[in-house]
Amino acid sequence: MGPDILRENFALLIPLMGMLIPIVAIAGYYFNKSSKDRLRHETIRELIKAGQPIPPELLSDDEVPAAKSPGNPNRSLTSGVTNLAVGVGLMGMFALMRPGSWLWGIGLIPFCLGLGFLFLWSVERKQAQPPAA
Repeated sequence: MGPDILRENFALLIPLMGMLIPIVAIAGYYFNKSSKDRLRHETIRELIKAGQPIPPELLSDDEVPAAKSPGNPNRSLTSGVTNLAVGVGLMGMFALMRPGSWLWGIGLIPFCLGLGFLFLWSVERKQAQPPAA
């Protein structure tokens, strides 16, 4: 046992860690959410014992899904510009690494996503403007 076992099984460590990282992240998220809920319920119980009114903020869920929240009106613009920049960067990096190779095409994925976000932003912006009377 010792360094020899580690060397022999090193190839298994990479996929194992790759599978453990998301599991730990998900467990951490739910542990954090559970502790927040426990603290909120404890606060509500203490308020009830003291005969105090319960603020509506304590009873409502403050975690609103991003799709339902109004959010930033320029959210699509930010995502679009970021994806365009990442796409151009990847295309340039892969073109310089292997000139004449197809690898630069990998950068087309975020680039096209960025174009889609910019199109979505322009449509949302036009819909948000009141019609001229």
